[in-house]
Amino acid sequence: MKRIFQFLVLILVSSFLVACSQGKPAYKKELQSGGYKAIITSDQPPHVGINKWKIKIYGPDGKLLTGAKVSVNGYMPPMPGMPEMSFDYPVKDKGSYYEADVNLSMAGTWQITIKAEKNGQVVTFKFGFNL
Repeated sequence: MKRIFQFLVLILVSSFLVACSQGKPAYKKELQSGGYKAIITSDQPPHVGINKWKIKIYGPDGKLLTGAKVSVNGYMPPMPGMPEMSFDYPVKDKGSYYEADVNLSMAGTWQITIKAEKNGQVVTFKFGFNL
């Protein structure tokens, strides 16, 4: 009887873990620019510290933009007693998406710029948020 109970608990826990891993991302942001679309997702909402962002970029034809040079910049304007901050975050090309570790070093208003360049064409996405 004890083994059956352990087996049922194992199945229940496994099912729970599978269900959680297939859920919606905690953070999702869609951006438009010149017919292009960028979708940013993360397993956590934006927070102070390192934010792991997956970025998918779609061309005007709706197809994934792969093989582009993508950059991410975080900017915080100056405030009394504090200079402006600007950080370029490394971006890795993962094939079907781009990955960036965006280190938001403090609470406040952040302005994010994402640029994608391919075959001499550059598309820029901008957005801001408060932490």
